[in-house]
Amino acid sequence: MQREAIYWYIVLLTFLYIIFKNKNNTIKILIILCFYSGLASFYGKGIENPYKIIVVLLSLYILQKNNGLSGLNKRESFLLFVFVIFSVSFLYSAIINGDYFKLVFSQYGKYITPICLFFVFKRILIKSPGTFINFRKLFFSLLTIQVFLTAVKILTVGLKESPVGSMAYIGGGAATMVPVLGFILMWLYKQGDFKRKDWYYIFLLIFVGFASLKRAIWFILPTIVILFLYYIPKRLKISNLINYIPLIPLIFYAGVRLNPTLNKEGKLGGSFDLQYVLDYVKIYSFGEATGTSNIQLGTGRGGATLLLVGKLFNKQPLSFSDYWGSGLQEVYTTDYEQFNDEKYGVNSKGAVTGVFQSYISSGFVGVLITILLIISILGLIKETRIRTTIALLMFWDYFFYSGLILRTQSLFVLFFFIIIYSNLQYEQKLYRKYISLKPDDKNRNLQPQAV
Repeated sequence: MQREAIYWYIVLLTFLYIIFKNKNNTIKILIILCFYSGLASFYGKGIENPYKIIVVLLSLYILQKNNGLSGLNKRESFLLFVFVIFSVSFLYSAIINGDYFKLVFSQYGKYITPICLFFVFKRILIKSPGTFINFRKLFFSLLTIQVFLTAVKILTVGLKESPVGSMAYIGGGAATMVPVLGFILMWLYKQGDFKRKDWYYIFLLIFVGFASLKRAIWFILPTIVILFLYYIPKRLKISNLINYIPLIPLIFYAGVRLNPTLNKEGKLGGSFDLQYVLDYVKIYSFGEATGTSNIQLGTGRGGATLLLVGKLFNKQPLSFSDYWGSGLQEVYTTDYEQFNDEKYGVNSKGAVTGVFQSYISSGFVGVLITILLIISILGLIKETRIRTTIALLMFWDYFFYSGLILRTQSLFVLFFFIIIYSNLQYEQKLYRKYISLKPDDKNRNLQPQAV
């Protein structure tokens, strides 16, 4: 406990430092607060509850002050419309299931703050693109702090799932998404043209996932890297193929050897056995094969999602709780021992994916509306291939992981910034460096606008 206290004392010092650096900008302070939710949780409900109230109220104040809901285009209006429907469904399910106010406020606040900041970002971009771009520096600073705190974590509490930087006190899922979103942000910043020092930064971000013993990071990050380096560009350079292709298997190889659950020896630095890894992933995601099926419904995250799909389309009539859920308490106030896995047909709470969480708390109505919310968010992305790649990431996270992008304030805020930043580059023709031009574009002046 003493070592953990030392860790959170250092987190507090980084919080005071970055708040002081940005003390004159209310929007930046709000973003920082989103990234330090783990710190508030460490100090208990007496700090955490007021913190959550302050974050939500500050979000609404900033939205109103910046006229965030004025001048919306069709896609932004659609997002707002869907979010209103989502809010009504979310709150209705919570009320009819008897969820208490603090829990409802806590979970709903995870959505309201990122949504408010999205509309604020848009207004700032319209009025002052340079001011919007300046937020990029803050996000990189916050990501760098997560790397620093990861090093502190290893020296104090050791390799374990939680905490994750300043972002999470309990649970380590955020450690999977930090490197992924950090890579995407860096890719946009460098306009697809990575240098050696940029890769050093990406490997430091991977360090966050490694310290929390995350397995998924070693599979999803190489996939995202491949898509951003080789699918999104419409014209590939031979130099890029030579320089970057070896990095993809290297990340995967390192991950297998550095994660005890992915190698036979069960230790850091274990051997690399691809067949063992594939067998482990299959069993972990879908359970042991039986005589009649290669999949055990309800076992692992993949099996849990398939169980839900089967429940939706079988001939048995759906109950009221199937439509509207069983409430937030079933998911967010129970630990692994308290969770009623038999009631939902899963082997453990660890198998409950993002979509399954929606089903338990808000039923199939909540699931469908959440999917609609994801679609409305994806519709904001203007570049087709980036939209497709981001869609794969979001739906993988929702259906086969923990739905962390939507349910973690810091990740959701960073995600919205990435979307708007990518659209800004698209509009300013900054994609010219890595996306081939149409014949009629070759003679145009494609110099980016000053920001």
